[in-house]
Amino acid sequence: MSDILSELDKYIPEDNPRKWAKLSSDIDFRRLELTLLKEILIELKQINAK
Repeated sequence: MSDILSELDKYIPEDNPRKWAKLSSDIDFRRLELTLLKEILIELKQINAK
């Protein structure tokens, strides 16, 4: 997977409330949420392993 921060930049609209509303129902946004959750869990596992 590419850098998670660069992935996030694709989904963060500047100042467009309509785009935020569209994202909340978008399948790709749900996939992004799951990807973020996975990355957070991986980081936490690594921290706990130390």
